[in-house]
Amino acid sequence: MRTKTLLLTAALAAVGVSSSMAQVYSVNVVGYVNKSVPKGFYMLANQLNNGTGNHVVDLIPAPADNTFVYKFNPANGGYVIIDYLGGWEGDDLGMTLSPGEGVFISSPASQNVTFVGEVVLQSSVTLPPGFSIISSVVPQNAPLDTLGFPAADNDFVYQYNPSNGGYIINDYLGGWEGDGNGVAPTPAIGESFFFFSPAVANRTWTRTFTP
Repeated sequence: MRTKTLLLTAALAAVGVSSSMAQVYSVNVVGYVNKSVPKGFYMLANQLNNGTGNHVVDLIPAPADNTFVYKFNPANGGYVIIDYLGGWEGDDLGMTLSPGEGVFISSPASQNVTFVGEVVLQSSVTLPPGFSIISSVVPQNAPLDTLGFPAADNDFVYQYNPSNGGYIINDYLGGWEGDGNGVAPTPAIGESFFFFSPAVANRTWTRTFTP
């Protein structure tokens, strides 16, 4: 699977406006992510804010026919499902895929998905008790420890493996252990994952990213 990422930094970029030549400055980091999605199921993440609500129907406006998207509902353990057949249809056409969230996508064939938008420089992802599907807000291919993930004892991370339909499972008990042989889970850019928290209250994964 090939992921190509390009971040275009518009830092202190001056734009002349009106006859007075007033200047507007921006420190936003904008760009795009081209994600190669394999045939079958994949746990997908969008790590750029498109500025219009990050709705799936806008982020992926014309996928292959018979593409399905499943968004996990931690409240009942079920899924909200939409599918594409010449147009989007299904349970909730307002479904979001914002930075920090994740979904299962089912593709009838391998296809590319392109996300365009801004990198979220300050973020807080809610980690509810039990299972949830989450992702890094920032498009970085790095171990969760490097991404500031607040791992606690008896946390579990499940990364879906499209090649065999199983999961790569790691848990935390004073350090990471499991399929990664002690190495922290390292989701790919554009990849979400299941997270299990044994806590009885929400926790947060907070980041301040400096490009």
